[in-house]
Amino acid sequence: MATIVQTVLQKMGNISKPHAQVMTTLLTTILVLCGKVNFTNLSRYSVLNEKTYRRFFPKLFNFCHFNQVLVELYVPPDHRLLAVMDASFNFKSGKKTFGLDYFYNGCHSRSERGLGTIFNCGR
Repeated sequence: MATIVQTVLQKMGNISKPHAQVMTTLLTTILVLCGKVNFTNLSRYSVLNEKTYRRFFPKLFNFCHFNQVLVELYVPPDHRLLAVMDASFNFKSGKKTFGLDYFYNGCHSRSERGLGTIFNCGR
């Protein structure tokens, strides 16, 4: 798994070496982590310190580009691809929250008042 992540990060090109090392460790650690994914558990199951994760957390990382490069490297071009999007739903009470409206909540199979989020991975 780590070699796959490292290959994709190298193909992305604009990732610094320290950021690539943290992202490689982070993405591989999440797969083996037991319990919640937080800085304490990440440091418990990896070689990096909790402070290292906290320092790198605010830095931007283009996950959409990462996924695009991953698919381009490991899925043959003649295969059909299917794109699926699942918007997240967050319950929110109050009247002045920006974006508050009725959104479909898949857990309850109905529209409910809250915040809906769709991440845009446009090029």
